[in-house]
Amino acid sequence: MTVAYKLEANLHSHEQDVRAVSAVSNDLLVSGARDKTVRSWRRVSPTQFTPEHVFHGHEHFVNSLATISSCEQFPNGLIVSGGTDKIINVYDPSTPNAALYTLIGHEENVSALATTPTGTIVSGSWDKNVIVWKNFQQAYTLKGHTAAVWAVLAIEDDLILTAAADKTIRLWKDGKHVRTFNGHTDAVRGLAAVPGIGFVSCSNDGTLRVWTLDGDCVQELSGHTSFVYSVSVLSTGEFVSSGEDRTVRIWKDGECIQTLQQPCISVWAVSPLPNDDIIVGGSDGVVRVFSRAAERMADAETQKQLEDLIAAQSIPSNQVGDVNKEKLKGPEALQEPGKKEGQVIMVNVNGTVEAHQWSSQTQSWQKIGDVVGGVGSGNKQLYEGKEYDYVFDIDIGAGPNAMLKLPYNVSENPYQAAQNFIWRHELSQGFLDQIADFITKNAQGVELGQGAGAYQDPFTGGSRYTPGQASSGFQSSPSDQFRDPFTGASSYQGQSAQMISETKSPVPKQRILPLGTYLSLKQSNLDAVTSKLQSIDSEMGSSRLSADDMNTLTMSLAYLSDPSSGSVNKNGINILAKLCCTLPPEKRFPALDLLRLFALYTPESISEVVPDNNLVKFLQQAGGLNAPTSEKIAVTNAMLAYRGLANLFITPSGREMAWDNRNILSEVLQPDVFGAYTTKPARLAISTLAVNFAVFLISHTLTDEDCQVGLAGSLVELLKVEQDEENLYRSLVALGTLMVRVESCREAASIMGAKVELQRIKSQTADKQRIQKVIDEMLPLVKLE
Repeated sequence: MTVAYKLEANLHSHEQDVRAVSAVSNDLLVSGARDKTVRSWRRVSPTQFTPEHVFHGHEHFVNSLATISSCEQFPNGLIVSGGTDKIINVYDPSTPNAALYTLIGHEENVSALATTPTGTIVSGSWDKNVIVWKNFQQAYTLKGHTAAVWAVLAIEDDLILTAAADKTIRLWKDGKHVRTFNGHTDAVRGLAAVPGIGFVSCSNDGTLRVWTLDGDCVQELSGHTSFVYSVSVLSTGEFVSSGEDRTVRIWKDGECIQTLQQPCISVWAVSPLPNDDIIVGGSDGVVRVFSRAAERMADAETQKQLEDLIAAQSIPSNQVGDVNKEKLKGPEALQEPGKKEGQVIMVNVNGTVEAHQWSSQTQSWQKIGDVVGGVGSGNKQLYEGKEYDYVFDIDIGAGPNAMLKLPYNVSENPYQAAQNFIWRHELSQGFLDQIADFITKNAQGVELGQGAGAYQDPFTGGSRYTPGQASSGFQSSPSDQFRDPFTGASSYQGQSAQMISETKSPVPKQRILPLGTYLSLKQSNLDAVTSKLQSIDSEMGSSRLSADDMNTLTMSLAYLSDPSSGSVNKNGINILAKLCCTLPPEKRFPALDLLRLFALYTPESISEVVPDNNLVKFLQQAGGLNAPTSEKIAVTNAMLAYRGLANLFITPSGREMAWDNRNILSEVLQPDVFGAYTTKPARLAISTLAVNFAVFLISHTLTDEDCQVGLAGSLVELLKVEQDEENLYRSLVALGTLMVRVESCREAASIMGAKVELQRIKSQTADKQRIQKVIDEMLPLVKLE
């Protein structure tokens, strides 16, 4: 039997999804990620790599990598990277400070790169074109694909294969189209050469296909249960692939012989080392190396940590099939052998549905996670542990937030769902009409049973959607409606900056003020935050967490994926709280980020374990709000603390804590505190806390006029310096909410010159109707002092 791959090393440093990986040699690896960096890793022992260099130069996501072998001119070889900033950078592996060459020619995301032994570079892009670069100059362009190019493969200098979201593979020779390969039923994502045969391709249709260069498909491999993003070929002739089903799979003679489950949803990239070890990059921001060589396999404890991390995953039921929990077999089902490698079954263990996968290598079932959400629910989709009628893929174009998820229930107002989406991802308000219009067009016209004029959105003034009414603004031809270059499937599409332009929101017809609802800040990437926390912990030497503590923490974090699933493990929260106290400021932000999420759902659990049982005071101190400074790390910690404080208002227990500590909340919203934090994300957290605090102060059964007036004064000062539209709007709504209900707030605002500020803002935002509307409601309430 073939020896199984096992974990060799975990490489922590990236802060977001690792989208591309490559091996310069057995001892030097390269990775590119959504954190805008390319990183190199140097082997220091059979089972350890250490971060060597960080290559800066990209302004947005790094999505593609390739390497050029050493030569007389470049004895270290070269690293080639591309991304959503539309450029290609070429680096010397030993010189990270600046790119040797920057290649400019593409108009969209550079999604694919390949090289030849002579140094020719081939690049593919969402602009549908492929460019061939020789001597770091554009030699010629290959045009013919009708959708985003996702993969390129250089067979020879001028014999090139390309693959795209138009479901086709094309062969080019000397710049001319020679042949088209048809067979895949969805976007083709990866290509790799198969010596003696031709090449292998992988696709969003979940299959791998083996082709001859003459155009014949000689083999189709099925086993992945979702998109297949990457494929490579080992020196043994075996294939290795990765995809959206959380797995890396090894293929031999047309069969999957091993499935390597990964502790992340998207396994973006896999690539072999010269010694046939494999390097893997995924959405948790970790680079992992796997080996068949016993001397390069990680120790038992490290292997166990990975197994536990995988077992603790929460798996949406739609990834393993919709079932009736009551009809599932119990643990006795695990005594029966599986039928094939990678087979997944679900068992009912004391009311919890567990997913187990069969390993042919060990002849045993391995737990790969707990199935959450949607079990027995038909067509519901899961997002962040909650069920929705739809979870749309929203592509807003190349940039740092290109592909986003928008959850939606048919009972919701599409304008409110769109507004929440914009706030969550800090997008331009100009997207509102187009996103709401996309929702109405793609939610299958479900009747909501309410007339067009029955509801006015308090934030946008827009009416609740009534199916059948005319939509506005966004149009596309039937043939390519909502085609997304990321998946080739239906989604909101932003093809260029001109396509998504500033549009006017619906003219409000009802009053905005006073606001009566609370806002939350729950945007997060749990995989990336957890990975960063593990990376920091690994650097702490004798102070690092024990294996038991790390396992406890991992189990606690599973709660955040599905807060409705049950109670939280308070031991894990206790560990996070201690980390916020013991880690230096520059290392505590991942722990603080996770605590602010727990504050959204279960603030009382945090309060029980923090000093003096005072969560508000704890967040103030952990975030450095008691000693404000404009240093970068201080601003990050402060932002997370403000987010945690804002999230307290979502639950009754959190609001009780806010009332008991309203003086601290007033302090952190004073100008001499918030004035130190001027970044847009920090100000968004500050203005959100101000909105929630204002709503809370006017709705509480008791009255604290000093707090009300103090907050109003702080908000007037904030209006004097705020420039961002979204943060400005939230600050206006917070101040207006106080002014409508509290006479002393109107007087204080008038004394502090609010009328002059409101008139100034009104004159500077003539094209922003929602700001104009809220100011029109506020101006009659203030006097010119």
